[in-house]
Amino acid sequence: MRRKQTLRWTALLVISLLWILPVASLILFSFAPPAEVLSGGIIPSDWTFGNYEKVVTDAGRGVSIPQAMWNSTVIMLVQVIGVLLLDVPAAYAFARLRFWGRDLFFFATLLTLMMPGILEIISLYEMMSGMGLVDTRMGVILPGLARVIGIFILRQFFRQVPKELEEAARMDGATNFQVFLRIMVPLAAPAITTVAIITALYSWNNFLWPLVITNTPGSMTVPVAVSYLSADTSAVLNYTVILAAAFFTSLPMIILFLFGQRWIVQGMRPTSGIK
Repeated sequence: MRRKQTLRWTALLVISLLWILPVASLILFSFAPPAEVLSGGIIPSDWTFGNYEKVVTDAGRGVSIPQAMWNSTVIMLVQVIGVLLLDVPAAYAFARLRFWGRDLFFFATLLTLMMPGILEIISLYEMMSGMGLVDTRMGVILPGLARVIGIFILRQFFRQVPKELEEAARMDGATNFQVFLRIMVPLAAPAITTVAIITALYSWNNFLWPLVITNTPGSMTVPVAVSYLSADTSAVLNYTVILAAAFFTSLPMIILFLFGQRWIVQGMRPTSGIK
């Protein structure tokens, strides 16, 4: 038994190091002078905050990291609000209301979750181009205003709410909208919080669609801006500034995850919040 536990902990340690070491290396060398990156050392011998000064002033190639973070923040907030306004009613309708083709429509909605996102890129780009939204924040925002995974998580929660709660509210004279707003939404608070956090993380880290729809540094989001910096083919490519930009722009989501991980775990349980 003890030997099995030793092997288990050893395997977990090795797997953890595979994940941690690249991140630790990124953080350490983000504080190093440019020459340290190519020196072959594991830990920098010299330290500097100059890389972070460049990140917040002029990272290069016309990219402004603060502007990219502002773009990502606006896009993330609007998409989180949009997902909450659209996903919660849709999930409630799929879970508790009776209408023709309900299960068929839900299955069709789920199909979009199973399809590779790359298949939608061309048609989405044509739609945004037709509306004149290429290289704008709204062009990034619109396709992410509703998320199927949010509908799926919330529907599973609403299905677990006892019908007696609805029936008691209707006996007291509540309408369908009042039952939804005053009974279901408060009960679903843990699941709604989970969907909001997952949406924020996804929106901030989304790369493919913002890469396609944005063309200029001023409209780029954080992942696209950092990628644009690393795509510099000139001899002056500064790796340490790119590392500093990657770590600096990751901090908001690291903090959000650390504060929100408890709600993520709670919200993934279908019966959380129901007593």
